[in-house]
Amino acid sequence: MTTADAYQGTTAHVVRPWHGPQPSDDPELQRYAVLASLCIGDGAAAVLLPEPEGARVASASTFDDGASGPLRTDLAYESLRSGRLVVLTPEEAAVSRPEQPVGFVAVPVTTPQGERVAVLFAQTRADVPPSRVRALGELAVLLAAYLGSRTSLRRSVEAEAELQEITRINRILLAFSEALSRTRTLEETMQAVRDLATTQLEADHCTVVVEDDGRYEALDRRGLPADRPLYCTEISPGSDHPGPYAAESGEGVFLDDRAVLAERFPAVAADAPAEVDGEAYAPLRVGRRAGWLWLGWSGPHRTFARTRRMKLALARYVGQAIERVELVQARDAVARTLQEAMLTSLPEVPGLELAARYVPAVEDQQVGGDWYDAIHASGVTTVVIGDVVGHNIVAATRMGSLRAILRGFVADRVQTPAQLLERLDHVNLQLGTGTMGTAVVAQLRGTRESDGSVYVTWSSAGHLAPVVVGPDGATRTFEGSSDLMLGVLEYERHDHAATLAPGETLLLFTDGLVERRGESIAESLVRLDGVLAGVGQAPVGDLVDVVLAEMEATGARDDVAVLAVRPV
Repeated sequence: MTTADAYQGTTAHVVRPWHGPQPSDDPELQRYAVLASLCIGDGAAAVLLPEPEGARVASASTFDDGASGPLRTDLAYESLRSGRLVVLTPEEAAVSRPEQPVGFVAVPVTTPQGERVAVLFAQTRADVPPSRVRALGELAVLLAAYLGSRTSLRRSVEAEAELQEITRINRILLAFSEALSRTRTLEETMQAVRDLATTQLEADHCTVVVEDDGRYEALDRRGLPADRPLYCTEISPGSDHPGPYAAESGEGVFLDDRAVLAERFPAVAADAPAEVDGEAYAPLRVGRRAGWLWLGWSGPHRTFARTRRMKLALARYVGQAIERVELVQARDAVARTLQEAMLTSLPEVPGLELAARYVPAVEDQQVGGDWYDAIHASGVTTVVIGDVVGHNIVAATRMGSLRAILRGFVADRVQTPAQLLERLDHVNLQLGTGTMGTAVVAQLRGTRESDGSVYVTWSSAGHLAPVVVGPDGATRTFEGSSDLMLGVLEYERHDHAATLAPGETLLLFTDGLVERRGESIAESLVRLDGVLAGVGQAPVGDLVDVVLAEMEATGARDDVAVLAVRPV
């Protein structure tokens, strides 16, 4: 087989057509084409670069005014494909194209790493002598070095761009993860999603849609377009709509603009909001309920493979966050219901005014083990304030158990506060529940002293001592040491005696009333005295309300129980 035979029928059609000498998009490649033309004398030369589906002439130069005819890209492409040097005489070149007998040279350009990056080829009206072929070979070596460095630079720039994009995506994922991990209510979660969609994804509209009672409902309609407020809500399952499709197939739907929406979902496009062009529907699940995260942009929004995966991951984050807050709210609702059910109404006792309040913790929507109680039996009024360690349904349940046991003891027989606390802790430790807590039990006798004062016996298990405020605003704290808290070990407890003059108010409270960040207990107690000084003559109910408000108990991290008793 001759050299000419080897190149018959080569695939010239895979090379982009060349329409004569043109400036190159790369001046350096143009210089190499010029040098190749000079190497062979009067002729034309060009650089052929590979492409995914063929090749293209990147630059070309000619000094023969087209006398050698069109560039023989067919022969150059065969050299690029095979990696072989091609040298043809005019007669040999005319075998595949009789109308164009040219001398032809094609030199593969290969990097030191063996990567074929181009072909440098030239053609002339005469034979190409070996010396000029060697000159083209040397020029190809220089071109290989240049293309190698250009490729390295391009790859470096691409790698840097890819790294920046990956870093940006990771920052978005981290921002969503951190923000959603801090939410405690559905309202907080939806606010966080809206904020993140705006700041991190530059979306103009956003909502979360979840299946509810047989149809898809938006959890937050504030992110829906104003001109179509029902665009992504009140939708039946199985509808010809991108939302149900995403939710039920588990595949994201990414619509670059309205034209894509019209092509895929023409029925929806006919009633689409004017404010929205690009859209994304990323499926999510909240427990067993399907739904989607909807994002809308006022302009076209193209989503690439990597950012598609990011949006799908964000939707999963959102679904998990909603599921978590719903579980937390349901759990806390049960605990609060249980706790409130245990806080029975106060008894009506002749000669005494009683008032009590319970305020659950605001932070984390937690419930706790604080409780109050008042029992009037056998002519004695027993008042209790207590706090079981913990802030969850377990603490509320254990509090209920201790409260019920203590109520039973009070009703069973007349015993002093210390004896009641000893019996309570004995049962607590014997049952092995591990319940730890503090409590104060105080008893007010029905008989009075000659001056009308009421005799009070009290005992403390690791709890803050009761405070007394008089009608004139003067305050004092019951004197007497506190014994060991409940749940540690069986311990001999002690009673203390005190009196309450008519009009004086006895205030029992849990530590949530006086525990504040940045303030010691001693400082808080001084502040409490200041609050009480102004309400000594107020009705006991009002007194308790003012104390809670002024001590900022409604915004406390801990729950608070307060009980007030006043002889009248």
